[in-house]
Amino acid sequence: MQSNSYQKIEQLYTLYEQKMYVIAYSILNNRWQAEDAVSEAFIKIIKNLHKIKDVESEKTKKFIIRIIQNTAIDLYRRNQREGAVFTVISEEDQARIADRENAIETMLQTIEGKQQLNYLLSKLPEKYREVMLYRSVHEFSVKETGAILEISDSLVRKRYERARNLLMKELGEDQYEYKII
Repeated sequence: MQSNSYQKIEQLYTLYEQKMYVIAYSILNNRWQAEDAVSEAFIKIIKNLHKIKDVESEKTKKFIIRIIQNTAIDLYRRNQREGAVFTVISEEDQARIADRENAIETMLQTIEGKQQLNYLLSKLPEKYREVMLYRSVHEFSVKETGAILEISDSLVRKRYERARNLLMKELGEDQYEYKII
């Protein structure tokens, strides 16, 4: 491999490794499997390195997100076939979950709420579900979500707001002590 390829791989790792881990973890709910998924995804990225022209482009970002999502989903399906169930939550994760300010985001990000998350998100129309997943679960910014979905930032904000309102109606606002902002 050339020196240029090594630099490109290093740049990709620096820019995207953390986001890839977050995506994988949100799918797998297991730290070690998320790390494995990131490693597997990087192997796939290296095999397709010739397709990446600009490391920081939106096209590259979408390409990498798609690879990590598919890799994590494949690993999740493999776990399902093998009957593997992971329910251990580290103290670090418990503390992070407890510190969340927003009730909806807290519920969406807790491991125990996975079944409820799937149920609630299934109640949303697809266009709202996608925005809610990228913003709350994957923790992408408005700009990043808009780039991935190829919609404007203002449309991302509006769909996110509507999705949150629909979820509030589904949950019943009286279940929470404070209003979601």
